[in-house]
Amino acid sequence: MNATNPPSGSDVDRTATIIGSVVLCILVPATLVGLRLYTRTKVITLFGVDDVLAIVALVATAGCGIAIAAMTEHGLGKHISVLSPSTVPEYLHTFFVSILFYNIALLSIKLSFLFQYYRIMAVPRMRRVYAVAIVVVGAWSTSQLLIAIFTCFPVEGFWDKTIQAKCIPSQPQWYVNAAGNIVSDVAVFTLPLPIFWHLSLPRKQKMLLMGIFSLGFFTVAISVIRIQYLSVQQDFTWTNVESSLWSLGELTSAVTCACLPTLRPLMTRLFPRMMARVNYSLHSHQATDTRPTVPTATYPIYPTNAIDVEKTGIESALSSARSSQVKGVKLQLGKPKANLGTLPWERGVAGQKRSSQKWYTFLRSWGRPHRAGEHVPVG
Repeated sequence: MNATNPPSGSDVDRTATIIGSVVLCILVPATLVGLRLYTRTKVITLFGVDDVLAIVALVATAGCGIAIAAMTEHGLGKHISVLSPSTVPEYLHTFFVSILFYNIALLSIKLSFLFQYYRIMAVPRMRRVYAVAIVVVGAWSTSQLLIAIFTCFPVEGFWDKTIQAKCIPSQPQWYVNAAGNIVSDVAVFTLPLPIFWHLSLPRKQKMLLMGIFSLGFFTVAISVIRIQYLSVQQDFTWTNVESSLWSLGELTSAVTCACLPTLRPLMTRLFPRMMARVNYSLHSHQATDTRPTVPTATYPIYPTNAIDVEKTGIESALSSARSSQVKGVKLQLGKPKANLGTLPWERGVAGQKRSSQKWYTFLRSWGRPHRAGEHVPVG
């Protein structure tokens, strides 16, 4: 597009579109993170590192959105030909801030996913995989944040072109960043899927779980779409609208996908009958299931603190065992020969080794809660 001669009849100001999109992309994740925090602090009272990282991701996403909205004051959404040259440094400075928030948000949300996997998966072998992923993904995202900060040296050279600065070419850097983020996103969202496939769960429930955790691939799709808008053009205040909004949409999608799996306890508390019908449908085939079974721990169908995706698992079983002498949960993950490890929290009240089943119980919690003494299939 020719910066000096905008097409006749074309829009000359896209500010309203930008502001509306920014407001939506902040409100959606803010609502979901708020519901997540309420669930984790009031419904199940179990707050973790992944929740802290979700908050950081929300703040960074909001910061990115606010920076994009502020860019409209300096020309974003207008043709460069109608702007004063004095607005360009302010535009580039605000653009620089939005890039930093974008990278901080990506770093936080990816680590939030991985720490969530690490916390609820107590199988040592898988925890080692997640620990390695945390280090690798964290190192990659941190490196991209540092590169974004020091694109120019001195840093002010990014927006102040009167300074004699050495800068990394922007477009190759953006493509490398986008490609690396897509690869890391695919890795993060793929990691838990093999576990789902090997669980002894009803097919409907298994597919539902895989669908919920596969929502992250929608974020990958947005990242792929975003690549085509990563270009440096003469009329950059006009053409940068799409790349900015797709970048913000990518963050919104990622935060949303990170929060959805944590809201099941809240849904059970607010809509118990609806959730019971859904859960019954998912488990309706179990009446004729002839697979080997073992007893579950004794706890009420709807505890006073609602159905906790984790506290109705190993942690709840421990407290129940102390009060009612229940020996704990013995649910098998995958094949009976699987080595589930011996971590400190994997021992029962009598000091006996027990299979840690946070992950399995987390997954089963998306189905019907079990009554006291009920048997569940394990193979």
